[in-house]
This record gives sequence, C-alpha cells and structure tokens, in this order.
Amino acid sequence: MKIKEITIYGFGRWIDQTFSFSNSNMITLLGDNESGKTTLHQFILYMLFGMTKKKCDFYRPKTSSKLGGRMIIDHPCEGTIWIERLDAAQVQYFADDGEERDEAWFRELLGNMNAEAFQSIYSFSSQDLAVFQNMKESDINELLLSIGLTGSAAVYKVEKKLQSELQKQFKPSGTKPVINEKLSELRAMDQQLGESKRLEKSYKDQIEQIDTLEKKHKLKKEQIAQKNEQLAKEQLMEKILPIRKEIHHVSEELQGLADVRNFPLDNQEQIKTLHIDINNLNREFASQQDTLDTYTKKKQDLEIASLQNEEKEQLNHLLNQKAEITLIRERQRTIEQDYSYKAREITEMIQEKQIHITTDELERQELPFYLEKEWGSLRKEQENIQEKLAGNVQKNEQLLQEKSRMEEEQKNLNQELLAEAHIKELNQRIDAYKQKNRADESQQKNMSQILNKMIREKKKQGRMLVIIGAVIALAGALTGFAADVPWLYLISLAVVAGVYYFRLVQLQDIKELNQQRKGLQPEYPGQEIDVTEAEYQEAKEILEEQQKLQRRLHSLEDRLQHIRSQFEENEAVRFDLTKQQNRLEENIVDQQNHFSVLQDVDVLYWQDIYHLLQKLIQLTNEKQSLKKELDRVTERIYEFSDQVKNWFRTNGLANQTTLEEMMLTLEDIQQQEQQHQHELQQLTQFIKDVQNKLMVLKQKRNRYTEERDKLLKASGTESEEIYFEKQTRKERYNKLYERLEELKERLQILIPEEWQQELADEPLEAENYYKNRKELELALADYEEDLERLKNELAEQRLRIEQLESEEDISLQMHQLAMEKEELEDLVRNWAVQKTALRMLEAAKNQFKDKYLALVIETAQIYFKEITANQYDTIYAPAAEKSFQVENSKKKQRFYVEELSQGTKDQLYISLRFAINEVMAKSSGLPFFMDDAFVHFDMNRTERMHKVLERLAEEQQVILFTCRRELAEAANGDIIHLSI
Repeated sequence: MKIKEITIYGFGRWIDQTFSFSNSNMITLLGDNESGKTTLHQFILYMLFGMTKKKCDFYRPKTSSKLGGRMIIDHPCEGTIWIERLDAAQVQYFADDGEERDEAWFRELLGNMNAEAFQSIYSFSSQDLAVFQNMKESDINELLLSIGLTGSAAVYKVEKKLQSELQKQFKPSGTKPVINEKLSELRAMDQQLGESKRLEKSYKDQIEQIDTLEKKHKLKKEQIAQKNEQLAKEQLMEKILPIRKEIHHVSEELQGLADVRNFPLDNQEQIKTLHIDINNLNREFASQQDTLDTYTKKKQDLEIASLQNEEKEQLNHLLNQKAEITLIRERQRTIEQDYSYKAREITEMIQEKQIHITTDELERQELPFYLEKEWGSLRKEQENIQEKLAGNVQKNEQLLQEKSRMEEEQKNLNQELLAEAHIKELNQRIDAYKQKNRADESQQKNMSQILNKMIREKKKQGRMLVIIGAVIALAGALTGFAADVPWLYLISLAVVAGVYYFRLVQLQDIKELNQQRKGLQPEYPGQEIDVTEAEYQEAKEILEEQQKLQRRLHSLEDRLQHIRSQFEENEAVRFDLTKQQNRLEENIVDQQNHFSVLQDVDVLYWQDIYHLLQKLIQLTNEKQSLKKELDRVTERIYEFSDQVKNWFRTNGLANQTTLEEMMLTLEDIQQQEQQHQHELQQLTQFIKDVQNKLMVLKQKRNRYTEERDKLLKASGTESEEIYFEKQTRKERYNKLYERLEELKERLQILIPEEWQQELADEPLEAENYYKNRKELELALADYEEDLERLKNELAEQRLRIEQLESEEDISLQMHQLAMEKEELEDLVRNWAVQKTALRMLEAAKNQFKDKYLALVIETAQIYFKEITANQYDTIYAPAAEKSFQVENSKKKQRFYVEELSQGTKDQLYISLRFAINEVMAKSSGLPFFMDDAFVHFDMNRTERMHKVLERLAEEQQVILFTCRRELAEAANGDIIHLSI
C-alpha cells in the first residue's frame, strides 16, 4: 500500500497545497523548523483515521474556514483508492472502479487498525527516543519488552498506570493509599461514636455556669473598651503633639511678618524679567563696544602690513609661472634620472656581457643590416661541422667497440664447437634409433588421428546441440510471453537445463579423449635396442645446438665484414669535414679583424653580440637625445631663477638657498597678502554690524528702563533693592500661612469631631502623655488576660454542652459510618477489577511473547547487528529474573541493557521498532513514517541507518520527515521541499 498524492484544502498552516509522491518507496519531506512537517504528518493520519471535533478545531486554518483534503492511495489488491475528508464527520471512499464505498470497507483494508495502533507500529520520531533516554534504568527492560511485543510503549504505559493506580489505592503496610486512609477514617469514626455516648451528664448545671461566665465576659469587654478609648486619646495626643508645636511656631513667625501682609506681588514677574533683561543688555552693550574697538585696531594694522599694487602684480606674475617651472623641474629630474639610468644600463650591459668596447666606440659604431644574417650563417656552419665531427668520432668509437665484442664472441663460439668425429658419432646414433622406431611411430600417428577426429566430431555435436536448445528455449519463452501461457516458460527452462547437462557430459568425454591422446607411448615388449630414447633425444639436442653455433659464427663473420667497410667510409667523411672546418676558421678570423668586439668570442655567440650591440647603440642614441633636452630645460630654469632673485632684492628680502625655498616664500607672501585682504573685508563688515547692534541695544535698554520705573512707582517702592526685599518677606509670609492652614486641616482629619473641643486645651508637654499611655497599656494587658481566661473557660463549657447535645446526632454518625463502609466496599471492588486487569495484561503479554517475540527478536538482531557495525550480533529476550541482554559472539561478551551506553540503548530501541514494523508490515503493507528520528546520530550511524531504510523501502513505502539537508540527500530517494 502506497500513498500517491495528497491535496490539502485546509489544515493548520497548509491551505490549497498538493504533494505528489513518486513511484519511489523512499520519500523524504525536507523542511526547516516551523515549516509544517508535523502538521503534514498529522494530516496524513487525519485522512486515514479521522479526528475528534476538538482536535479538528485545533488544526482549522486561521485564514480559511475549510478543513480537510483528498488522498490517493495505491493498494496492491484494490488498485487506486480516493479518500476525501471534510471536517470531523464528512468522509467519502471511492474504489478503482469509481464506486463509493463505506468506512467499514476502508477499515478492513487497513486491517481494522486505529490511529493509536498505527502510530505505535508504523510511526517513529525523535520524541520516542527522548522519552526512552529520560527513563530510569530499572524501567528500560520492561519498555523494551513491550516494544518487542506491540511495537510501542503503549503496553508498558498501561501496565505502569495500572500498577501506579493499585499502589495509590492500597498497600498492606501503607497509610497514604485511598483504601488505607478510608480504613483509618472508619476506625476514628467508630471511636468518636463511642465517646459521644459517654458524654451524657448533667446538662442544667453546665447551662447556668455558661450564663455566669458570659456575664463576666461581657463586663470585662466593656472595661477593656473604656481603657482602649482612653489609650486611644493618649496615643492620639502623643501623635499630634509635633503638629500642635509646629502650629504654635508658625503663628509666632507670622506675627513678625505682619507689615508685608498687604504688599502687592502682581508685577513681581514683570519687574524681575525687566531687571534681568536690562542687566543682560548692559553686558551685551559693553561686549559689543569692546569688539568694535578690537576690530578697528586690527583693520589699521592690516592696512599697514599689506603690499603695494605694483608689488602684488609682480608677485602674481612670478607665481603664475610656478606650474610651468614645476613641470619643467619635474621634467629635468625625470630626464636626469633617465640619462643616469641609460648610462648605467650601458655600463652594466658592457660589464655583464664582458665585451671589449667603450662608450666612445659605441657612438661611432655602425652595424650593417646584413651582418646578423652573415654571422648566423657562420654559426650554423660551425655547429653543423662540430656536430658532424662529434658524430663521426662517436661512430668510430662505437664501431671499434662493436668489432672488439664480435671478435671476442667469435673466439668463444669456436671454443664451444665439437670435433668432426664426435658429430659423426651422434648422427649414426640418431639414424639407428629412427630405423627401429619408424613402424611404431606410424601406428601411434594413426591412433592420434582417430582420437583427433573423435574430439572434433564431439565438439561439433555440442555446438549444434547448444544452438538447437537455445532456439527452442527462446521460441518457447517468446510464445509464452505473447500468448500469456506460463507453462511454456517451464518448458524453456527444462530445455536449457537439459542442454546444460548434456554439454557438461560431452565436455567430460572430450577431456578423457585428450588425456588418451597425450598418453600414447610406444612399447617394445620382449625387444632390446642399442639406442635408448633418452640417448636419442640427447644426441638430437647436441646436434641442434652445434648447428645453432655454426649459424651464429657465419652471422658474426658477415657483421664483422660490414663493420670494417663502415669504418673506412667514416674515415673519408672525417677528412672532408676537416677541410670544411679550416675554411670556416679563415672566415671567422676575417670578421674578427673588422670588428674588435668579436675578439676572444666564440662564433656561437656572435648573433647575441650583434643583438647586444644593437641594444647598446639604441641606448646610446637615446642618452644623447636626453642630454640635449636636459640642456634646454636647465637654461629655462636658470632664467626663471634670475627673475625671482631680482624680486627678492627689490623688496628687500634675503635670497634663499634654492629655487624651491624662494618659491615657497613667494607662496607664503601671496597667501599672507590674500589673507590680509580677506580679513580687511571681514573686519569692515564686522565693524558695520557691531555699530548697528550698539544702536539697537541702546534703544532697547532705554525702553526697558522706562517700563521698570513705572512698575516700581505703582508698587510704592523707590528702588529695585527695596522692592526685592519686600517681595522676599511677602513670599515667606504666604508660605507660612499656607503651612498653618495645612496643619490645621491635618488636625481636623486626625482628631474625631467629639474629641476636638476636649483635646484643644491640652498642654504641650510630652512627658504626661507617655506616662498616662504606659499606665493604660499595663491595665489593658491585665484586662485582656482576664478576658482570654474567661473566653477559654466559656469555650470549654460550651464544648461540653455541644457534646451532650450531640446525643441526638448519634444516629447520624451511625448512618455516616455505614456510608463510609459502602464507599470502602466500592474502592475494594475497583481495586480488585484493576488487579484482575493487570493479571490479564500480563497473561496477554506472555501469550503474545510465546507467539511473536521470537520472530521480533530474530528480526531485531539483523537490524541491531547492522546498525552497530557488527559490534553486537545477538539479542537475548528476558527470561526468569534476567533482563534484556546483547552479545558480541566473536568476543564472547554479553551485556545487560543497563550496562550499555545511551547511544547503544537508542540503537537497540530503534532495532526493535524496525523489527515489529517488518513483522506487522508483512500482513498489512502500510507505510512507515519517521520524523527526525536520527537527528542526534553522527554521520557513521546515520549512513548505516540509511542502508537499513533502503532495505525497508524495497518492500514498504517509507516517508521520512527531516530538517537536515544532508540526511535527505543521503537517503537515496525522492526529496520534497516544504515551504510555506
């Protein structure tokens, strides 16, 4: 069963999305975190098994009202199946023929499996590993056993839950379980019922005693209330004493400020503002006046220091030529550097090449254009002659060496030759042996021919049989394929098998015939011969060796003769080369006489000398051109320098050492003059601006002074000093008056209205209040102690009365005791049911273990061995009191689960999950889902896991959800990229 395509109308973050799964059984859904992988996994479960309405509402899209989708499944028996599901209840199933089917039909295709069972067997995620890692070691064994039985931790969880519930309900020696607590409560209720029956005593006396105690209690409460009221008054007076003292002090200070009670403060802000503005204007006016004096003095000094117009024009004319002179001087330095470089380069080239020529000779030297070709021809001719002479000498040496070697070899061969008498004897021995064995050889030859003929006939028959058998098998297979007749395939296979068997028998016969042909040996029964076969073979080999030596000697003689003729030819060639070399030397001497630079230089380097001379002559010409230009530039610089010196003398300035320093001085003078002119313009404008500001400030100050005088006159003061003094005292008076009113208001708030008249005339001494408060607190403590004692006695008496009055509730207590007993019976009954369920679950586990555990463990061993790289190859299921064990059979080492590392425990857990999936998938064929199950594995473990997945994918569709790109690429399947 394979999922071919899913279309999501709306589910969580997915809206109007289609995913097509290829024919590959390995599908990887790759996406980052929060890309919707888990939601897509839940959608597949929703399409297969449905969901509750509450869970559907959870996955309902936020931006769409649609919830549901469509799924296409390829079933091996039913073909293509369409599922369309909307919300929680609307679902339709369509078979391959287009007919709609019911839910029971689809459930039967799924093997009547629900979502929980499917996730337990065919779904696996990293969360399962996290739960497994966080478990205690004592629980891991039971969990692994449950996984091996059902494919998940469901059985383990149910069993643990039942055990936990039973422990919560009852323990033989516990006190907290529910049944134990209920038993304790029943015992306490029974004791209370007996106590109630014993408390029936005199009721009237105790009622009168309660009345007396209540009256004493009431009287004591009234006394305490009176003392509390008195204590509250004393505490209040002590609390408000600082306020009363402050009121008295403020009232006295207000009497001292009574003369400014009616002083007006309406214009205080305006007078203060005008006072500040006038002071600011005076300071600004003085500052502007100082600035005007400073600007005027600077302007006069600058006018004296500036140049005259004629002097400025001459200065500008000289500086205008600066750019030209700068370029000329830069050109002068460049030319000087080039000239020095050319001269140094010429000298270095002459010294480096070690040629005999001077710079003066270079200036007079001429090189005709044909000279290079002429010197090249001489060089080639010399190289050709030298090469031929060297080859001639080498060839002579080779010929002499070859001649010596052949003569030595000829000498050795002559020593190995046998005498004529010995050779004649060997020939006679061979002739005698051939005459005696000629008849047997003829018979042996005939027998060999017969065997060869038989072998050829059998090989021919074998080839014909193979061809005929292949034609018949191929014809039967093609006919069976075309006519869809399966039994023809069996006939073809039978023909192939028969031909193969006959061919093996025939090859064995041919092998035996070949052995008979090789084993033919002549026999001479009862006959004696003079020459044995060994002697015959020895004589034959000796004669053949002598013949080879004779042929070798003849060959050596021919080659020696050829070498002698080659030696004579080589000597003639050498004589001709010597004459050519003499003529060449005469030409070389002639050239050396015309060009002195060629003295003591081999003709092989003449062309290099020619190119070097060309380069040197070119450099010499360039150097002469640079000298002429340098003279012209220097003359222009001298002319400009004279003009600058004249200007310096005219203006009474001392001449500088160099032209650069004089030009810098001129630039400084020009820049200084420009700065003077710029400053003069600025100062003129500044003076004008300051004069305008002084006029404005003077007018503004007069206006503010007139306004201030009017305000002072209206307030009845003659000067600002008197006004500000009265203003300060008036502000102090207002603050004290506000503080007095605030204090009075606080007293009214703190003192109750009924106490205000009584406490108004109290003295201001704190010692009286403290003494009275302490006396009241001591008396109040005694009263409260008496009240507490009366309260306890009254409570005890009332308890006795209540116990006596509870006699009429004895029947109610008996009824409650009966109800508690019934509740205890229900708890015991529920405990018994759960205990029975736990025993039935254990029995089911044992039954399932007997039926499937061996197969699951056997399958898990295969996966565990591969995942751990053959480190462990055997898994032992729990037996008796022993837990799970794993073993390396090669090392004979066995380990319990708790002795394994966490990584190996994870691998064992995954192996059991794969094993139960494989066992169950053989009957159902449902897909297998994995959600980032290997996210914590290293690369080696991940590679081994992918090999396991590839093997799973051969028989079952595997869908892997992951966020790691390298895992998806290593899975060797189709990758679907998820993006919202």
